[in-house]
Amino acid sequence: MLCKLRALMQVSLLGMLCYILIYMLFSRRIHSDINVLRSSNINQDLIEFRPFKNQEINCKKIVEGDENEIKKFVERKPDNIPTNETLVKHTQNCSFFRRIYGYDAVLNTEEEKQFPIAFNILLYKEVEQVEILLRIIYRPQNYYCLHIDGFSPDHVHRAAKSLADCFNNVFIVSKTEKIVYESFQRLQADINCMSDHLDNPNWKYLINLPSQEYPIKSNAEIVQILKLLNDTNYTECIIGTGRLNIRYKFKYKNVYEPNGTYRIVKTNERYKDPPHRMVVVKGSAYGVFTRRFVDYVINTKLARDLLEWCRGVLSPDEYYWSTLNHNPHLHVPGSYKVKCPTTFLLSTYVIWYPMKCPGKFLRFVCIFGITSLSKLAKRKELFVNKFELEYSYPALYCLSEFLRNKSLSRPRIDEKFYKQLYFNQTNIV
Repeated sequence: MLCKLRALMQVSLLGMLCYILIYMLFSRRIHSDINVLRSSNINQDLIEFRPFKNQEINCKKIVEGDENEIKKFVERKPDNIPTNETLVKHTQNCSFFRRIYGYDAVLNTEEEKQFPIAFNILLYKEVEQVEILLRIIYRPQNYYCLHIDGFSPDHVHRAAKSLADCFNNVFIVSKTEKIVYESFQRLQADINCMSDHLDNPNWKYLINLPSQEYPIKSNAEIVQILKLLNDTNYTECIIGTGRLNIRYKFKYKNVYEPNGTYRIVKTNERYKDPPHRMVVVKGSAYGVFTRRFVDYVINTKLARDLLEWCRGVLSPDEYYWSTLNHNPHLHVPGSYKVKCPTTFLLSTYVIWYPMKCPGKFLRFVCIFGITSLSKLAKRKELFVNKFELEYSYPALYCLSEFLRNKSLSRPRIDEKFYKQLYFNQTNIV
């Protein structure tokens, strides 16, 4: 009996010591945070984590397609939308920012750690939406290149730099392009980021994104899907009349204005054929690229020759990647062994006018809102384009919750579907 009592006292004493130790550490952390706030003069209301806090909305019901829940928010304008200014203030103290916004507590499996991904993110406005995107795709082993349009105002550049400065693996592109819609500079911006990414070791794949895209697959799912591609690229492929050959049969050029802007003009000059017996293939500006492919793009004469040809093409970003990837005689690393097996675009789901849009159209592209989520959650693509911050904010909120839950539950991907993508492009049956 005495022995049992002594053992019980030892256990109790040990528990008390553990409690005291935890309390001391926690108290020290609180006092440290308070000192940080005082020393940096950041207002407590600004430090409070407001983005994506909406206690009223039931995202589970919305993702399941509950019409009554959707009706509550479909017309409601959201409160507390973040701005460039609040983002700059929050990033004055990076360690606090990363802790509050959840960057230091991301779920990161061993499989993800062993499969780093590089991302290009092109933006021209609303760095606060870039942060929302970054927050959901961020992993410490990944790399993120931010290209800010050279025409963007200074406050956008400052906000982007403030965000990037809080991370070791997020950086501003070394060379900025001034981008006009359908211009060559849009393609060059991606290539500038790709060139910078090659300075970073180990990453396996690169995905290029506009800032208004958002994932519908968790990082763990993206890793599993990319591994099934077995070190091959995945780009869209359109041939025949869908190539819109008016864009490359005549030469296009930039005409510069005195204020430094420019416009793209179609000339009457018949344009030369692409080099190296290439067949022109149209696709998306976005894709999934292996590291070997990116190295090839930056460092080979053949890829540079095609890039030079693209200077006279309208919307060359919709031709460059797909043409490189769908000409088997070129033997480009990771490219298709067969011509155009599918028009499926793995990287991005997008709806173009005049297809039916469940949200609203803006410049011929569908902007998704909260009514779209039940269908988007079931799609096979990795990302969705596009979302507009104010209109889509409840949708982004619920997609964020949906993806965090998937990171916790680790649902199985449709391996058969994604394996077939690899088999289609390599002609393996």
